[in-house]
Amino acid sequence: MEPPSPRTTLVPDAGPVPSPAVQWSQGTAADAVLEEEEETTLRWRASTFTWNQGGSTTLFGVGGEYIPADQVYGWDFTFRPNFYVLDRPKDKVSVSAEIGWVTELTNSDITTYYREPQFKDVALNGRYSRELWESGGANRGEYKTDAAMRLRLILPTSPASWNAGKYFTVSVGPQIIQKIKLLGSKADGLNNVTATFGVSYAHLFSESYTAVNGEPVRERMTPSGEVAPDDQLTGASLALDRLSTSLQVDLPLYKDLSLGTSFALLSDFKHELKGGCVTTATGCAPFDSSQGPTYAPQTAFDVSLNYPIFEVVDLTLGYNNTNLQLGYDGQRRNFFYSPEAQFYLDITANLDVIYSKVTGRGKKVEKPGTASAPSRRQL
Repeated sequence: MEPPSPRTTLVPDAGPVPSPAVQWSQGTAADAVLEEEEETTLRWRASTFTWNQGGSTTLFGVGGEYIPADQVYGWDFTFRPNFYVLDRPKDKVSVSAEIGWVTELTNSDITTYYREPQFKDVALNGRYSRELWESGGANRGEYKTDAAMRLRLILPTSPASWNAGKYFTVSVGPQIIQKIKLLGSKADGLNNVTATFGVSYAHLFSESYTAVNGEPVRERMTPSGEVAPDDQLTGASLALDRLSTSLQVDLPLYKDLSLGTSFALLSDFKHELKGGCVTTATGCAPFDSSQGPTYAPQTAFDVSLNYPIFEVVDLTLGYNNTNLQLGYDGQRRNFFYSPEAQFYLDITANLDVIYSKVTGRGKKVEKPGTASAPSRRQL
């Protein structure tokens, strides 16, 4: 696959894992399932429907003054069916999907039309988890170590992805989950802390190294000096590879109220576009690639409070900052705040719990437990 000739117009790319244009869609619920939080014994437990509301912090008077067109508030709806193919005490294999759409309610430059609903990229997930070790004796279950392997396939069903010539993205990576006792399961709060460390590698399969839309959109001069129609949308390479490293910490605060926070480094790698020579009437005119560095790291920080209502609905109030490590001014950005920072509210319906309460099927045996970890967006 030969890369198109580099151009001078630069359009920032969202990375090798296609995502909708709005930034509040960060969730990867397949990674957020902790087995000790099961509310039913149904095979399709952890199936959810989430209504997310996200908005720029500047809309709420937090942060500096930025261009109003860059301020965003919108709704994100995600249906996530989940099914356990293998459901043993220590070994579990689950498959899930993420299907949804977004609607921006402000008048920024994200969508073509005002309040235009857009489909998100569809995600298909597979996850294998195994309990490696659990404490016994008086501290039985208070300390626990789990490991998991995750496989994820992203289909370009959002306008931003299918209009850029993207085919699909595949990612894979391991995960380790460690539960550590604090005050113990009998306490009203601060029972234990759960730390989840994960690494994943993703590769984007696309029509070209740069974004293309399949139809000629403008006439360009070729290296041979001829004028020909071209469908290239940008002079910068898509991020073909991403290496993600993340750490998530979940802490029950008091009874069902819990706190969660995540840190992540998203390392994007682009194809190196080389310069060349364009034939003109006066001879060869050399040019260099204008896309900038081929390595574009992003940082992500998330903190949230979670509270379940009768185990049926989870409410999550949080703050998320995902941004390029280097700003457009060449300066290193703050890890905890940037113009892209957002507040969000998730209202998540636990479909299997609702079904169990209505029909009486799949109810688990009641036993002493701890406050549940927050059902938050995963980085």
